[in-house]
Amino acid sequence: MKSTLSLQAINHAVEEAEQFLKGKRAAAKDVIRIKMGIEEALLTYQNKMGEDAEFSMDMGISFGKKRIRLDIPGAMIDPFISTELNSEEDDFMRQTLVRMGELPRWQYHHGSNRILFTLYKTRRPEWERLLIAVVSAVILGFFMKMMPMDARTLILEDVVSPLLAKFLGFLNAVAGPMIFLSVIWGVYSIGDTTTFSVMGKKLGLKYLFYLCLFTVLAALISLAVFDLRFGDFRGGGELSALYQMVLDIIPDNLFVPFARGNTLQILFEGIVVGIAMLLIRQETRVVADLAEQMSYIINGIMGVISSLVPEFVFGSLFMIIATSENDALAVGGLFFVMTVAVCILSMLIQGVHACAKIKMSPSDLWRKTFPTFVISITTASSSAAFPKNMEICSKELGIDKKMVSFGVPFGQVIYKPAVTILFWFAAISVASHSGTEISLTWYITAILMSVILSAAAPPVPGGMSASFAILFSQLGLPSTDLAMILTLTSVLDFVATATNIFSGQCVLAIVSEEIGFRKPRETIS
Repeated sequence: MKSTLSLQAINHAVEEAEQFLKGKRAAAKDVIRIKMGIEEALLTYQNKMGEDAEFSMDMGISFGKKRIRLDIPGAMIDPFISTELNSEEDDFMRQTLVRMGELPRWQYHHGSNRILFTLYKTRRPEWERLLIAVVSAVILGFFMKMMPMDARTLILEDVVSPLLAKFLGFLNAVAGPMIFLSVIWGVYSIGDTTTFSVMGKKLGLKYLFYLCLFTVLAALISLAVFDLRFGDFRGGGELSALYQMVLDIIPDNLFVPFARGNTLQILFEGIVVGIAMLLIRQETRVVADLAEQMSYIINGIMGVISSLVPEFVFGSLFMIIATSENDALAVGGLFFVMTVAVCILSMLIQGVHACAKIKMSPSDLWRKTFPTFVISITTASSSAAFPKNMEICSKELGIDKKMVSFGVPFGQVIYKPAVTILFWFAAISVASHSGTEISLTWYITAILMSVILSAAAPPVPGGMSASFAILFSQLGLPSTDLAMILTLTSVLDFVATATNIFSGQCVLAIVSEEIGFRKPRETIS
């Protein structure tokens, strides 16, 4: 439809959008959210351009996703930028929310303001699809063991195994560009160097401290819990190898890291490019737009790959059971238990630190943060907890609104201590089960990869799966246990999300107190 920005036309557009979404069986909360977004955007343009200005609305389905697109020709105006906040900080928060699916995407395209509302196709919950895949794999796997050897060989080695190899190969191929673009956009979206120096630097260093602390703690605990096969740590060979590993982080060629899948070099390039773009921000706007567009494309591909994870789990477990490698199932027990235990330990450590710093009792801290904990542990969604997280940090923890606007989205994207812990125990569990020889260089590389990947992995469907593929490839771990790890991760995701949200609140309160961005204690409810 095409019309002017009169109040009657705006109301008609909202009604048309509502009928379209209801006709496609969109969830009620999504219908309300998109209706309000359309009305807010069009009223903003009406206020800026007048009622005689024109707009068009297009509705349809693309690649299984319901979408509504608004086009408003004229001056470049982002209707979702708040006038109450610093534009750089607000832009960072908006871009973060867009990537989390909480806000529509806005861009200025060929003289027209374009706003895209997208709803993904409703699917079964991932845990339900994984449960079906596991049960089916167990039943069919045992049935396969009763078949003649020739038939088993044909099905397993000539059909299933090549498909699994192709899936992992494609996952690795897309993972490199995904991490690269995610790092560039994450650094660039910080805003400006002033914002980063005041808030981002302090938060970033505190995040890095805790991520390293918990990973090293998990690594030390692993020495007592897991049966590991160590190489020779004596002599200068290990130190020489470790020094060479540090040097090898800097690539000799910009393109070779992508061809070889060298994650550390890809991350190094992404950080360097992101910082360079941040320092000369105005001159790199076109490059930033291109990086953002490419990031959306890669993330869309990862979403498709993520939807195939249950099928990959089915194929891998089917292979394990059909080939009598049932001992591989044992890899999941310690991985699950140790991940949960260290996540709880990390929350206790950060909670105690926060209580001591902001002079709040543990019971009060728990009472104030409990609502977001419930939301995150029952939904496994940081997006679902985001609005309540913003409210609690501002009203209950007394953090300055400016700090909340920057720190909450920054933390939810960058600071994921539970994911760091999860990556570590996934790596060490598989190394223990497969008998991988562990050297000092391997151990330190595993720690670095766990920390870096937890921060670099984008909060999009498929981000975690791609990160596991990168982790296993970099550490030389067999992919045969990846199915079990991914299956358990779908359950651990609930614990991990709750841990990440609570941890982010604690660190944000600590840093806010340290740099004077917290209200006086007597004014906090």
